[in-house]
Amino acid sequence: MHDHDDQNQDTYDSPVVDEHAHRNLGGAEEPLDAANQSLSDALISSFRILKGIMIVLMFLFVFSNVRSVDTSEQALQLRLGSLYDVHDPGLVWAMPYPIDEIVPMPTKKSNELLINSHSFNRHASERGMPLAVIARDATEGLDPVHDGALLTADAGLVHTQWKITYKIDDLRSFVSIVEGDNVETAESLIRSYIETVGVHVASELTAEEIIRTRLEYVRSEMKKRVNERLRAINSGIDVTQVEMYEPTPPLQVRSSFDNAQMAENRQRAVIAQAEQARVKILNESAGAAYAELIEALDRRENAKAEGRSLDDSQREIDRILNTLVEGSAGILLKEAGAQLSVLVGQIQSDVELYRTLLPEYESNPDLLIARLWEQTRGSIFKNPGVTKIYRPLGCQFRLTIPLDPKETQLAEERRLAVEKYDIGKLKGRRKSVLINTQ
Repeated sequence: MHDHDDQNQDTYDSPVVDEHAHRNLGGAEEPLDAANQSLSDALISSFRILKGIMIVLMFLFVFSNVRSVDTSEQALQLRLGSLYDVHDPGLVWAMPYPIDEIVPMPTKKSNELLINSHSFNRHASERGMPLAVIARDATEGLDPVHDGALLTADAGLVHTQWKITYKIDDLRSFVSIVEGDNVETAESLIRSYIETVGVHVASELTAEEIIRTRLEYVRSEMKKRVNERLRAINSGIDVTQVEMYEPTPPLQVRSSFDNAQMAENRQRAVIAQAEQARVKILNESAGAAYAELIEALDRRENAKAEGRSLDDSQREIDRILNTLVEGSAGILLKEAGAQLSVLVGQIQSDVELYRTLLPEYESNPDLLIARLWEQTRGSIFKNPGVTKIYRPLGCQFRLTIPLDPKETQLAEERRLAVEKYDIGKLKGRRKSVLINTQ
């Protein structure tokens, strides 16, 4: 009995291992002590904070490439180094770097570029000095390494500086054609075109035209030709303005150039004055029709020189004189026409009177002559400008008619002029002066 009981007791006391203990995990667990419970709570809080930080970091990473593009710019979106998109001003979102990269470019604002390739090299002492006060000795030549210049059509040299205003108006074309994504690349391209186009434009003009007379043409032509070349390669660059600063001949010959220019300016001024006087005289003489009248006269001279008929040209001249010519010539023509009408009327009246008196003369000529003389004498005596003198029968008069006062004055002036230049009288005056001085 005891053995059986001992065996049973051993069986009862031995630990029982449940092979399916994992199935009871969902059952009630024994509570942890205070230390373990605090550790568990701390770990749970740490995991929650870490999760929040990871979410924030993920959010920041996703929106790390959000950029604001200024109104004066456009932005390039590069994906893995290649152009993906072009964005206008505003808020831009892209994939995080290094997947996407946002590169702002100043496309909406104007950029300025100063080019000195065609200017002379200033010495250290000449920097900052106005061009007018810089002088070089005539024996000092140009250094082709440092001194730039343009060769003109009249084999002259001109120094100048260029100020270029440009903008990038098509960013996609710019980054597709031009190597690089910065303004230095654009400026390098513009500089090369300005240097080349400047040589071509200068070769078509004289030094005087480039320096003084055709400045605006040079500016507009430079701008047009440079833009043509930029558009030809689809560069996306537009030159908005070209300014030329301080164009000058080489300083060694500037004084000679200025003297020649002053002489030409005086010549042009005299020619202009003569042309103004010519136009004034022609306007006063013939009015606005003088140009047409001169052309008609030239056509008549050409026809005469070639032996052709002058009828057509003469009719054209007569038409202009009678209908278009004004001024003093027009007044003379009108007065001549009026006087011609009066003379023709008088002649016609005389002819009618002759025809009327001819029968009377044929019948009794003495009576007609006596009657006409009485009429003529009466008309003479009635004229208020005639002085009447009564001479009794048998008396004689001697009338002294004085010279015209104007004629007397002219005669005295001629006499004095002759006496002034009379060699004999001059010698006599010189002798009398010598005697008096002795």
